[in-house]
Amino acid sequence: MNYYQQRVNRAQTLLQKLGLAAVLVTTPPNFYFFTGKWLDSHERLQALIIKQTGSPVMLVHEMAKEQVKTIAGVEQKFWQDGDDAIGILKNLLPPQGTVAVDNNWPSANLLQLMSLTTTLSFRDSTAILGQLRLHKDELEVKLLLESGRAADGVMEKISKYLRPGLSEQEAAIRIKEFFEEEGAPELSFPTIVATGPNSGIPHHETGDRVIEEQDIVLIDMGGIKNYYCSDMTRTFVLGEPEEEFKEIYEVVRLAQDEAVKKIRPGIAMQEIDLTARGIIEKAGFGPYFTHRTGHGLGIEVHEEPFLTPTNSNLLEEGMVVSVEPGIYLPDKFGVRIEDIVVVRAEGALRLNNFPHELRKIR
Repeated sequence: MNYYQQRVNRAQTLLQKLGLAAVLVTTPPNFYFFTGKWLDSHERLQALIIKQTGSPVMLVHEMAKEQVKTIAGVEQKFWQDGDDAIGILKNLLPPQGTVAVDNNWPSANLLQLMSLTTTLSFRDSTAILGQLRLHKDELEVKLLLESGRAADGVMEKISKYLRPGLSEQEAAIRIKEFFEEEGAPELSFPTIVATGPNSGIPHHETGDRVIEEQDIVLIDMGGIKNYYCSDMTRTFVLGEPEEEFKEIYEVVRLAQDEAVKKIRPGIAMQEIDLTARGIIEKAGFGPYFTHRTGHGLGIEVHEEPFLTPTNSNLLEEGMVVSVEPGIYLPDKFGVRIEDIVVVRAEGALRLNNFPHELRKIR
């Protein structure tokens, strides 16, 4: 039995436990999670129906026949332009009960489906799809490790490429090319290259500013390798850093390191955030740490769980999170250090191993 069939079995176990008739899978990431095939039919309906028992049934447009023919263990149904795809889908669902629906399915589709039945009810899929994707299996961890290594390679290359006279946009273009060289042709998100005072903006939009001597350069980047994302941030300085920057860099480095050390199963997610936040607050920079400490990552770059000051849910083995504290001084500079980690029984497994020590460029 392959990993994808195991995930279907786990979904069916949850359906039985929760008393749900089926789960309706529609988005490309969730479709891939259960089939190993990335299919994006855009506005055309695509769906995978997983019932409590039996083989899943997929309904896709006939144009996708060649793309899906290698998927094993799934009954395949096709529709053509002009067909009532929602009507066909309704007839493939169980006759009655509650169906969990992919949270990102367009509401127009769901409303049309609801109008066709009085014997089915619908709810969100968090308890099924969210729960399954929250815990990464061995294959997912392997792919995330490969994606993390690619990010390490890109960060090493761009750290050697940075120089005065290079614009933020030029550096971002090179990062895209470096990811392609590492086997990650798509980016997880638009690369952030924030130089000088722009580094004091947590989500600066990469622009035309040119790197100058003594500049701080914050790079937040990620690529998609084998459909799994990476996400990594490092902060560099061109030339000799000022004392204020060195102090703040060390506070962020310590906050990130101590937060990672805190990670293990059974720890409340808020404790990870509060560990990093406490170190930053003790150093006097609390008001300048303006975002959560981390987020989940996998097929998508932002997914459950989230490391916030108020999230009392417990970390569990197999979860994958970013740890990315930062300090941002408006109109001056900012520092952020980010790694992705897997929650293991013995603690955190880092997926990024690019050094945390302050690296001076030139």
